[in-house]
Amino acid sequence: MRELSLKDLFDGNFYHVSTEGLEQVTLLKDEEDYRIAWNYLALVAWRTGVDVVAFVLMSNHIHTLLACRDIIKAQKAIKLFKQLLSTYLRNKYGVSHILHNSSDSISLIDSIKYLRNCIAYIFRNPISARICVKPEEYKWSSYHSCLKPVPTSENARKISDLKYRERRQVMHTSRDMSKCPLCVDDRGYVTLDSFVRNDIVSNAFLNSGKVLMYHLGSCNDAKTEYELIYKPMMQATDNDMYDAVSKLVAMRFRNKAISDLTTAEKCSILKSLFFNHKTTVHQISRIIGLPRELVRKMLSQ
Repeated sequence: MRELSLKDLFDGNFYHVSTEGLEQVTLLKDEEDYRIAWNYLALVAWRTGVDVVAFVLMSNHIHTLLACRDIIKAQKAIKLFKQLLSTYLRNKYGVSHILHNSSDSISLIDSIKYLRNCIAYIFRNPISARICVKPEEYKWSSYHSCLKPVPTSENARKISDLKYRERRQVMHTSRDMSKCPLCVDDRGYVTLDSFVRNDIVSNAFLNSGKVLMYHLGSCNDAKTEYELIYKPMMQATDNDMYDAVSKLVAMRFRNKAISDLTTAEKCSILKSLFFNHKTTVHQISRIIGLPRELVRKMLSQ
């Protein structure tokens, strides 16, 4: 029997996205805060076209597994989420730029084993934080629908069917949602079945609760946390990147120096640099001498 592959689950890529926790800062303080963060995640998925596979909302950070075409989409999604949540927190608590001081970790999931460990790690987060002893005891995660979809409330309604003022109250945004297909339940939460890809999780664990429970019990939190969060954040130094760029340029352009490249030649190596090295748009711009906006535009194509 052929072994399950990532392409069997989704025709694209999987990324674990985490906003770094802010020490001694609680972002989400009450039920409303968690509800708004939950709904913003659903809103972001709809607006950016990414699929949410699994997530957990903690008081000072979020973990989510996204399925999308490339890392640029994942970056756009988390950027929009932070913008929305930052505006909400500023309006409610009077705190400015609180999320601007947090960094993000985005790691590519490249195997079924890695995917299962990632999902288990996400669902185990409240357990590791000693908030609960079982994942089903924590309210703000997609665990509740991962193998057995939560029945949709009889009173659930499409956001597009709500009046403008109701949409504002539920979603805390003035953005146009008149064509939004998401549904909200009678508590004001976007329903899990309208924005979480439970089918991917179910298929990843072979539609078996036993397989899921095995991974939840055997997941090494410390090792997985390092692989998913800290390792991807270890950015190469400018010296290391300069050496890497110089070697790539010499190989592709017959020993030319970086300064001798045309703009078109520089643009032709952007994706190779970005996806094969732990770097950023700002660092690439700095090393090869292109405007940041041009680098960002070329990487998004």
